[in-house]
Amino acid sequence: MQRNRTLAYLLFSLFLLLASCGISPAPGFSRLADGGKFAELEQKSAKALSKRIEAETLYYRAVALEGLARHDEAFHLLSLYFAMASAKDANLVVAHRLMCRVATEAKEPEKVLSSARWLDSLSLLEREQVELYYQALLMTGNVDEATTIFTRFLKDTIEPVAYARMLLASEAEEKKVVEAFSFLHPLEQLTLIQSSASDTVSPERAKFLLSLAIPLEAAITDSSYTVQVYGLLADLYGYADLRVQARKYSTLAQNL
Repeated sequence: MQRNRTLAYLLFSLFLLLASCGISPAPGFSRLADGGKFAELEQKSAKALSKRIEAETLYYRAVALEGLARHDEAFHLLSLYFAMASAKDANLVVAHRLMCRVATEAKEPEKVLSSARWLDSLSLLEREQVELYYQALLMTGNVDEATTIFTRFLKDTIEPVAYARMLLASEAEEKKVVEAFSFLHPLEQLTLIQSSASDTVSPERAKFLLSLAIPLEAAITDSSYTVQVYGLLADLYGYADLRVQARKYSTLAQNL
């Protein structure tokens, strides 16, 4: 009997020791995340959070939500994670990298900057975060810092298409976009403008995109792409509330 009591005491003491050492309260979450099983991870992390709110579970639920393209929710969960996580949290670095992505999608550039600057202070920036960092700086008008980041990390390595895409996504100064586009093939320009116009854009934004797209009608002579150019112009003229031109190019696209 005494031996059983001693064994029970030792097991209980071991449990307390492991708990105090930060053993994960969410076993299996990492495996689900690595395996891309985001729906299952979302369900299990939500269930765990309904019982107890812990930083690690918040982090993995944010991972799940990002994997399910629920970026706004992921952003808010990750913000809660940072409010709870300690400075020695094992997920802190990857959480800041994740924040750069989800904050970009959630249109929260200041949060991108906060995480990117934290990573930069520890020399932990990777290429993805550098590009999002630069994009957020342009969006917030931090031109001098953007120039510094571009010179330090991107100047000699970034591809022209990737650079132009970043400028378009961040709605950077129009002169910069036009200059970046001048180095691209017309078909590359077409693809980038189509991507920017894939969602409804404001009339002002549409007019700027039109200034980039109109020259493509003459520049792209391959008939297999003409319908794409006409469709793009029809969409942009529509967004710009220029209905006569929108109908014209819509008709041209339908008649090809």
